[in-house]
Amino acid sequence: MNTGKKVLTALLAAGLSFAMLTGVNPGKVEAAAKKYPALLKINDYYVLYTAPKAPYVDANYRTMIPLRSISELMGAKVSYDAKARTAAIEKDSVTVKFTIGSKSVSVNGVAGSMDTVPVMEQNSMFIPVSVLAGRLGIVSKWDQANQLYTLTGETLMQTDMIKYTLEDMEGGPFTAPPGKIISNDAFRPVSYTYDPGKGSFTVKAKNITGKDIPAGAADVAAYILYDDTLQFPPQERVRPAVRKEGTLEVTVKTETPSTPAYLLVKGRLLDRSEN
Repeated sequence: MNTGKKVLTALLAAGLSFAMLTGVNPGKVEAAAKKYPALLKINDYYVLYTAPKAPYVDANYRTMIPLRSISELMGAKVSYDAKARTAAIEKDSVTVKFTIGSKSVSVNGVAGSMDTVPVMEQNSMFIPVSVLAGRLGIVSKWDQANQLYTLTGETLMQTDMIKYTLEDMEGGPFTAPPGKIISNDAFRPVSYTYDPGKGSFTVKAKNITGKDIPAGAADVAAYILYDDTLQFPPQERVRPAVRKEGTLEVTVKTETPSTPAYLLVKGRLLDRSEN
């Protein structure tokens, strides 16, 4: 991404963050709101919504994510052979190949098998993320109690939109949280609702600090990413007190008629002792 485009993207992101919310967005197709579980975390970000369909658990209890997300969030090089219905995913000199409807999986040309199959959903190939992570050597963990799959690594979440726009701007005067960040692991999203008709996401998150949190310190930050820009959460927003093991809900509305590509969430705890 060249410098001019980075600046333009950053300016668009900052402007959109403070646009007036007007309810239903033009160009939205009316559809019923739907509730989804939170299934995936990559580094400090909970990856909730992904276009064209949210991550889901298939009949073989594997978390499935779209091929696009593998490229954009995991930093892998992806190619798709439509005739063979096969995807090749390359990262750190390892190439993993999946075929739609097949339990076969190959790593650098060596054939193997898995217990589920990639599928085509809404014109996008969905891959079992645990199988891919294992073959690529990505550090991962499955939380059985909370049904959450976590990936960690320095090469993950490094797209231009995340690295240069979200993370570079997050400390800015209009986008930084109002207080020092004590922890990025204070709240765990348990579910979210997406209402495409209203253009809104509502995230339900649980306090996992083991302590009561005073008003102003809970910071469940929801970022909506589009293809060419992103939307920051309002800097000044209601941050209610949350009891130990309690939950809170945060609602964000899309501020552009563009279709969201991702909803990313950080569950932070702030130091508000000086406020």
